[in-house]
Amino acid sequence: MATRTIQSLEALDSFAEEVLSVLPQKDTANIIALSGDLGAGKTTFTQALAKKLGVTEHVVSPTFMIMRAYPVTDNVFTKLVHIDAYRIEDIREMEVLKIPELFTEADTIICIEWPERIEALIPKDAFRIMFTAPNKDVRTITYEAYAG
Repeated sequence: MATRTIQSLEALDSFAEEVLSVLPQKDTANIIALSGDLGAGKTTFTQALAKKLGVTEHVVSPTFMIMRAYPVTDNVFTKLVHIDAYRIEDIREMEVLKIPELFTEADTIICIEWPERIEALIPKDAFRIMFTAPNKDVRTITYEAYAG
């Protein structure tokens, strides 16, 4: 596990670029599990990642839709999927999204906010990031790099 303190959007952009640089090319999707309290930075990180991937749409938290997908213009990846499991009360609610099939898609990055709500679905090799907000201007990021 590593820890980093972020005090600006530029530093968060840099961290997103670093995460992209260590994600492996593989035959299945790269899963990024984003944990932390409301307002800790999970969606802001996903927005920074989307920007680095060349997503042109405005990325918002899919809290009510649960999942949104975005085409990317990156040279390695072709799609970014953003899942927000905050409102999930029973893991069976995710069946309609066909998550296991989605996880098999190569060249895809899947950011999952509130992964602890669907922990049984999260692959063991997910890149895990925990956000904490000690105050309104600082974010502490603890992360465990890809374990595959």
